[in-house]
Amino acid sequence: EFRELKSRYKLASRNSRAAKILVYLQKSIHEEDCGAYREAYDQLLELKSRQADLDLRRTLLSKLESAAPAWATAIRNRNGVHGRGEPPRDPAAAWIWRQLNDELDRRAEASLEGLQSKIEKLREHLRRVTVDLIDRRAWSWQARRTSPHQRQALVGWLDTIRRIGKGHGVRVGLLRAEAARKMSECRSAVPVWVMPLSRVVENFDPRNTRFDVVVIDEASQSDVMALVALYLGKTVLVVGDHEQVSPSAVGQDLGIIQNLIFQYLPGIPNSDLYDGQISIYDLARQSFGGATCLVEHFRCVPEIIQFSNMISYDWRIKPLRDSSRVHLLPHTVAYHVSGSSRDGKVNRQEALSTAALIASAIEQPEYQHNGAGQPLSFGVVSLVGDEQALEIDNLLRAHISPDRYEFHRLLCGNAAQFQGDERDVIFISLVDTAQRGPLSMRDQELFKQRFNVAASRARDQMWVVHSLNAHNDLKAEDLRRLLIEHAHDPTRLMRALEEKEKRSQSSFEREVMKLLEAAGYQVAPQWRVGSFRIDLVVEGNGKRLAIECDGDRYHPLERLHEDMDRQSILERMGWIFTRIRSTEFFRNPDRTMKPVIDKLQSLEISPVNAKPRSTRKIAPPPPATLQIPPQGLIERVIARAEELLASWASPQEAASSRRRAAGQSMQRDYATN
Repeated sequence: EFRELKSRYKLASRNSRAAKILVYLQKSIHEEDCGAYREAYDQLLELKSRQADLDLRRTLLSKLESAAPAWATAIRNRNGVHGRGEPPRDPAAAWIWRQLNDELDRRAEASLEGLQSKIEKLREHLRRVTVDLIDRRAWSWQARRTSPHQRQALVGWLDTIRRIGKGHGVRVGLLRAEAARKMSECRSAVPVWVMPLSRVVENFDPRNTRFDVVVIDEASQSDVMALVALYLGKTVLVVGDHEQVSPSAVGQDLGIIQNLIFQYLPGIPNSDLYDGQISIYDLARQSFGGATCLVEHFRCVPEIIQFSNMISYDWRIKPLRDSSRVHLLPHTVAYHVSGSSRDGKVNRQEALSTAALIASAIEQPEYQHNGAGQPLSFGVVSLVGDEQALEIDNLLRAHISPDRYEFHRLLCGNAAQFQGDERDVIFISLVDTAQRGPLSMRDQELFKQRFNVAASRARDQMWVVHSLNAHNDLKAEDLRRLLIEHAHDPTRLMRALEEKEKRSQSSFEREVMKLLEAAGYQVAPQWRVGSFRIDLVVEGNGKRLAIECDGDRYHPLERLHEDMDRQSILERMGWIFTRIRSTEFFRNPDRTMKPVIDKLQSLEISPVNAKPRSTRKIAPPPPATLQIPPQGLIERVIARAEELLASWASPQEAASSRRRAAGQSMQRDYATN
């Protein structure tokens, strides 16, 4: 029996996985050492008593393995810190950390650049498919409902309209009647008609004409005669702005108008408003409601549009033009002259100064082309009638060659004539003077509309030419004073907006900025584009990259939709974006910044003092005649304007001017923003 036991232990101890206790037992039996055997046997009993602990360990490891197999294996094999009797630190906290880390790794697998690029491609594809679908369906239905007779009538109508021409001749009445008859036959053959209201009345019979949709543009300038257009449509879209110039009803007898209202409009809602001053936009706004205000403004630089934003729109307008790309500085200029006006309609000195300033400006290299490379355009707006605009226009035509006049698209008129139009540079002539006594207050709605239009026509620069002392001649709420003060200091309103939307730079943005600056890049924080801000902008070689830092308190998940809408708007303006996740940056800054650096290099934005990677030939320097002199732009324009005024004066005017020079010289004041 002893030999059998000895043989069994010997066989078991030869197993490579045999426990040490078996080796001890086999050795004690082989040496027939009773003491050693007793000691080894006691150890075996001790191990046997821990069987329950081993089973519990195996059970717990099996549970852990289903959720964290790598961790369970490390504990089972007692690898590293997992082989100790006590767990390292807090296992619950470690488990939460691992879950968060793995989730962040999973999210990081989706590239922001890739997702953004995919969104843009799908959005563009959706737009093209939608446009194509609308185009095909519209023409399909149009082809089905157009008969050969209607096509024949349409061609006949076009030929008849050509015969009418400018509306002179013996047969005009007959031709117009024939055109109206043909129109009744062919109107459904044309899917879209675009024409002034006068043509609508001539060519469409409201009794039997119905369009699916009628769009009335510039409705705030159209009076009640535009009601016929409302009658023609099943659905009507009225486009206008009640804060801009409305019909003025000059020369109307209000007594006659009131009698007509009593006679023909009893029971009509708001019938007392149906005078010559109400616009079709006002009527639509009163009758239908549901107005949609487009608040994104792309025309003017913020320093210009903020005046209209203040007086007319209660700061709802969001200026989106990037003024840093505009080279005409300052954006607003207030220019004072010692002018006078005998009739209150023409201010001769203001007219001369305005014409001289424009003639001077078109000689300067900065005023030759705008940012798009097109000839820079000029306009003159008179805030009192048409006579001042006509006077300035006559002076410009007398002293500027016709080709330069056309080159710069010069236009002189009143606010109503400029509504719907724009120019790169606008000169506003206030005309009014205090020469004939105190001025009446200008704060009525009619004047607010004029000032709103006049002060929102300039894209890059606005000059206000005036003969008034804003503080002595005008009351605090006078629109003329507000405009002059704004031209003096447009940053006053910009500062008000700044305080309203003030936002601090986050620690995340500062850390990203430090790394970019350490790499040699030129970085600007909190870059303002109109009413928007960009976290960081990297500039170099005339190019820019916008960087948005996501995940901080200023970019929480709740604001993601708002951030993406803002980015979409700015991308339509030409901005290129990249985004950085804070969850990736703080875990591995170097790896997170690598795609940003790669994008900067792909855009050929090099670190400061580094050579650009582009192999393209560098453009030659501009000719010497286009080099900009060191003197300030506005100073040069004004100095040259004074020289031109002196050269334009007749001998009598020049002598009189010299006699008055000591006591009454031209005064000027201007402000930079």
